Amino acid sequence: MPSISYQHAAVNILGTLDDKIELNRRTNETLEAMARALFKSWFVNFEPVRAKLEGRDTGLPMDIAERFPDSFDDSELGEVPKGWRVGRLDDTLVLQRGFDLPATKRTSGLYSVVAASGPSGTHNEFMAHGPGVTTGRSGVLGKVFYVHEDFWPLNTSLWVKKFRHSKPAYAFYLLQGLDFGIFNAGSAVPTLNRNHVHHLPTVMPPMKIIEKFEEIAVKILLRQKSNDHQSRTIATLRDTLLPKLLSGEIRVKDAEKVVDGAL
Repeated sequence: MPSISYQHAAVNILGTLDDKIELNRRTNETLEAMARALFKSWFVNFEPVRAKLEGRDTGLPMDIAERFPDSFDDSELGEVPKGWRVGRLDDTLVLQRGFDLPATKRTSGLYSVVAASGPSGTHNEFMAHGPGVTTGRSGVLGKVFYVHEDFWPLNTSLWVKKFRHSKPAYAFYLLQGLDFGIFNAGSAVPTLNRNHVHHLPTVMPPMKIIEKFEEIAVKILLRQKSNDHQSRTIATLRDTLLPKLLSGEIRVKDAEKVVDGAL
């Protein structure tokens, strides 16, 4: 049995790793909230347009502020910024049913397999290029996922086949704002009919504004991805160090060096 002082030293080392994982989790929550708030400000509440209309500072850099108009037009959705169009969702993006991939035919590989509930293992082939966006079609509705690399969307999901008047990050936050539950076409198993969703009226900002949002949002999404990767690496390191510290296979000082290198 290790001494109490040794146990405390080991706990401190492992606790440092847990603290970093928790910090990454909270950081990602903050980053997600920032991106959603920016999307809502620009494309839902039209705050930069209202600020310009009222003669207030938009709070945005000049190169971004100048992309927004200073007045509104009437539309079937109410007031929309002057020059912005209103179309259907499939004018903005096209959703497609995912592909069959029975468990017996899967081979672990480099490409993420994405189901209605999110990532579900890997495969050695892909069917969609990344970055991409998926949402649940059957079983789980309402969750939306951004996929950085090439991937295989399962048949329980819908994936964005075409970004007609959008970009991946923009589409990701746009779809998050939709209530897919109201389109449930199933009974015991929730099911989403893409043709119903495609008919939704949608505000269509100019691409020059979407592209600027994309530039900002992609940086946020990449930062989140990096934090998630680091947390998984740290969790593996923690689980590896624990039995070795308890058995004495590795000394506390050596473990401290390993942890310092990882952080």
